[in-house]
Amino acid sequence: YEQRNSSMPCSVTKKKTMSNLSVVLVGCGAPLRSMGWYHATQLLNEKNDICARLDFIVEPWFMSDAGKSSPGSTEFAEFQKEAEAKHGIKFFSKVEDVPPVVEGKRLAIISARTSDNPKLFASCLGIGCHAIFLEKPGAPSVAELKNMQESAKKLNVEIFMGFNKNVSKYSEKAREYASANAGTKVTFYHNNNY
Repeated sequence: YEQRNSSMPCSVTKKKTMSNLSVVLVGCGAPLRSMGWYHATQLLNEKNDICARLDFIVEPWFMSDAGKSSPGSTEFAEFQKEAEAKHGIKFFSKVEDVPPVVEGKRLAIISARTSDNPKLFASCLGIGCHAIFLEKPGAPSVAELKNMQESAKKLNVEIFMGFNKNVSKYSEKAREYASANAGTKVTFYHNNNY
């Protein structure tokens, strides 16, 4: 998704094209404790002027039998109820249950447990996502990340990776790599106001 900081808000400049960018959040987690929940609140906050709409939330843990009575489940259930009523968001326990793309583009944001990400990533490819944003570290191993990358490349799906700018010496190396290797794109996004 894109956050604008220009004088012309996204809602004016890209309303027609970006209104068709549907977001599937995979791994919402507990309110005030999970990166997934923070992504959801950022997308739902109209003041952020993000050029996308959150349509679906997939929460494998809190929507499972085991997770429904675990710590944080009450807060999640309250968030779910409010998001469904106020924003019309549809909730699912499995990515495969998300309806297919009807029109426009679809972005998946995966903020789940690292060990679950390769399977969730494959499922997001299976429901027709055009782009996938993975929270760090993305997968348990580099080999799994490479397999995910190859699967996405075959389907022409773009991948974006979250990073922690407070400990991101590797971000400088990524920029150096990009400048030395033609065709490489590296873009850093953040939603902080400082």
